[in-house]
Amino acid sequence: MMEEKTKKNWAITFAKWTLILLIGVALGAAAFNMRKLMVLTGTSVRDVVSPPFEGKRFFRVLVLGEDNTSRGRNNHRGLSDTIMVAAVDLDQKTVRAISIPRDSRVEIPGHGFCKINSANVYGGPEFVREVVQGILGVPIDYYILTDISGLKNIVDLVGGVGIEVEKDMRYTDKRGGLYINLKKGYRHLNGEQALGYVRFRHDALGDITRMQRQQKFLRALARQVVAPANWTRLNQIVSEVYSKGYVETNLNGRDMLELARLARDVPQEKVETATAPGLPQNIDGASYFIINEEELAQLVRVMLDKLPDNVAKVEVLNGSGIAGLGKEAAEHLRLSGYIVMAVGNADSQDYENTQVLVHRSHKGEVEIARLLGSTKVIFDDKRESMVDITVIVGRDYVKLKDRTQ
Repeated sequence: MMEEKTKKNWAITFAKWTLILLIGVALGAAAFNMRKLMVLTGTSVRDVVSPPFEGKRFFRVLVLGEDNTSRGRNNHRGLSDTIMVAAVDLDQKTVRAISIPRDSRVEIPGHGFCKINSANVYGGPEFVREVVQGILGVPIDYYILTDISGLKNIVDLVGGVGIEVEKDMRYTDKRGGLYINLKKGYRHLNGEQALGYVRFRHDALGDITRMQRQQKFLRALARQVVAPANWTRLNQIVSEVYSKGYVETNLNGRDMLELARLARDVPQEKVETATAPGLPQNIDGASYFIINEEELAQLVRVMLDKLPDNVAKVEVLNGSGIAGLGKEAAEHLRLSGYIVMAVGNADSQDYENTQVLVHRSHKGEVEIARLLGSTKVIFDDKRESMVDITVIVGRDYVKLKDRTQ
């Protein structure tokens, strides 16, 4: 009996020490990877013990994807294939981003009016940051740039990316080294396939659809980075990304780790993306995208400024069949302090009554209904939407206008 008890105690003790040893090895490996990361990124001990992002709870990041046109240039800089600015709110756990079309015609200091994608060639990511700040009218704190080979290697490093491919994609460009052959449906893409997915541009809306695809891909990549298989490898992943030059950034290693971890903490419904508004235009034989500056300023306010968490974001859709009525209702809401994200047309122009569809309650739906003279407040939380409330303007809004004028 005593012998069995002794064996049992010895087994428990052995198990405890084995567990302690394994934890010690894991912590030692993590510490080694952290030290390696600090050396690679110039991260000081002070950076590690200080609050991340220099204590900022709200900051903006410029994300750049560089194409393979750098060959033959002395500065080895390519054009920016992807230009996106993300606003990160650590307190509200939100990420909101605006993509800027690569063909946007902008004034680049020292170079006149050019396509914005050439700014990276003229001065690298720091210069692009200055140019984009001038366009958006808001400061940008950080930048992250990766090129084609960098993105391919990052995807392979994290084990590939699962994503729903919207349609069959086939394209060959031998000169550009681009071979795309993807089938419609859910696919787990390796690095080479992921490059094809984000670079494919044969769509009805051209670059606009491609930017939407890039936004979708970046969400999927963020989810993969913090997948269970990668969570314990984050230090190692970030170290390899730096050591092999997959990215160029002004973030230190500690902040890059925090940014990666943020992908786990931010719910998908709190990640919002949009594209700079405007229209394509041909000028002197060249194809440009002309940004609508007035609409962009409004978009920047709702996407890249710090917003109070209790103000509803609204879209206004005209369903009255009366031209301009939706814009008038939207302006009425703006003047009343609401954030109008978009104005457009409803699925029908036969709405007699104005409706307020609530996707996420902000306790503002009743006041919005009162302002617009609507008695129809409908809760529609099943619909995925980047706004909290959709207003469908009906013909009855004309009577309200007449009463208030």
